[in-house]
Amino acid sequence: MSQLEQLRKILSVGDMRTTGAVAELSANLTHDARLLAYAICLMGDSEPGVAMRASDAVEKGTRARPELLSGHKEALLALLRDSRQQEVLWHVLQMVPRVTLMPAECRMAFDRAEECLQGSSRIVAAEALTAMFGLAELQSSLRRRAMQAAKGAALSSAPAVRARARGLLLRHR
Repeated sequence: MSQLEQLRKILSVGDMRTTGAVAELSANLTHDARLLAYAICLMGDSEPGVAMRASDAVEKGTRARPELLSGHKEALLALLRDSRQQEVLWHVLQMVPRVTLMPAECRMAFDRAEECLQGSSRIVAAEALTAMFGLAELQSSLRRRAMQAAKGAALSSAPAVRARARGLLLRHR
């Protein structure tokens, strides 16, 4: 069994309410480039639990070391563009602003984050707002759109989205 298959098997344990081996994986992937690459590959897995746990582990493992994501920009942008799984999307939205993006990539990521505001997941919408501000820091021409999106979201019927929008507006006056 390959290392990728072994990792997939480990991440398949549990249902959508469990994190399984995420803590251990997130610690280990910061020291093993191949393990990180496998985990990023599994973020697009057809099994929702595997994709969810892989996304969670990669996001947590790269918080303190965002440079680890630099070689995986294309994979992250593809997941942002193509994934419809909310648990994957919210983690990818957290990671994409940590990557050095070309202007066109930054605009594409911003546009996709803006689309995510309209979805049914409150956590995806909240993370999309945060991503929009992170992307606007990378490309200042997006700041006005981020502010407008947050002003609209501050009126949301979802308390989590409303709170995130208000917090972002206060921080980015």
